[in-house]
Amino acid sequence: MVAPPPMPSPSRSPLIRPPRLAPGDVVRLVAPSGPAPREEVEAGARLLAQRYRVRYEPEALFRQDGFLAGPDEHRLRELDAALADPDSKAIFLARGGYGLLRLLPYLVHQRLTARPKAIVGFSDATALLGLAARAGLASIHGPLVTQLPRLPAADREALFGLLENPGQGLLLSELESIIPGRVQGPLIGGNLEVFSRLIGTPYLPDLSGAVLFLEDVGERPYRIDRLITHLDLAGVFDAVSAVIIGEFKDCKEPAGSKLTSPTVEQVLEERLGRLPIPLVRGGKFGHGDVNAPLPYGTLVELDTRHETLVALEGAVS
Repeated sequence: MVAPPPMPSPSRSPLIRPPRLAPGDVVRLVAPSGPAPREEVEAGARLLAQRYRVRYEPEALFRQDGFLAGPDEHRLRELDAALADPDSKAIFLARGGYGLLRLLPYLVHQRLTARPKAIVGFSDATALLGLAARAGLASIHGPLVTQLPRLPAADREALFGLLENPGQGLLLSELESIIPGRVQGPLIGGNLEVFSRLIGTPYLPDLSGAVLFLEDVGERPYRIDRLITHLDLAGVFDAVSAVIIGEFKDCKEPAGSKLTSPTVEQVLEERLGRLPIPLVRGGKFGHGDVNAPLPYGTLVELDTRHETLVALEGAVS
């Protein structure tokens, strides 16, 4: 594969918001990361098909090559095809896992914005959402297709709301304030491990004044400490205006470990509680039983007095 020209400097103005969806619109499913388990994907696809016309290429979607859903060239070709599809209005990532970082140097940023469409995913998709934000395209940090059947109906309805309604609205409530404050800024972040890998690359979105949200799964507390320290050393917390802590699922020492360790909650509070910016926890997003969708790259307001995160503009137009 030949790499395209370098990414442009990060930009927020003007932000491109893809066209809103309507029931009956065509959506595409792709697997640019790990192998997509057929039964789970088909269950999620059936839920989406109750509202939209779902399209995917079974041979491509269910391909497996080690811990990837096929070779890089195949996964890139499918993602490029979905981005270029004139009929589809949104792209849903089938599952997370690993692999999107490998594709970033070959994703032409003009393809993201030439025919803008809503991109929905999280976890490993953090890399793609970050790239989109860098290119000036809004997207949605939301459930993977494999996760949809396990989520409450309210999360699915909230996702459809973000896809179909361009206005303001409540995103998160009952946030627990650690450091109080009220700020506005673009919403940027995602999976802590994947997001940290964008630092020092040309694919990190502009963090100036951003409201940073973070979640993770399966990382031991000392690794979370190391990741947060990495962000700190890289100047991330000097740039952003606030931090929202989501779910850190199964982030604990394994049974039988001889390491004396604080909990991940204690690590996060100790490392982030010293920041001079608003900090909240309890965001209902991540790898657990709930995963509230969030507009990525768009303007939001965090208000610890009301324990809320509110969208000031939609993820779609």
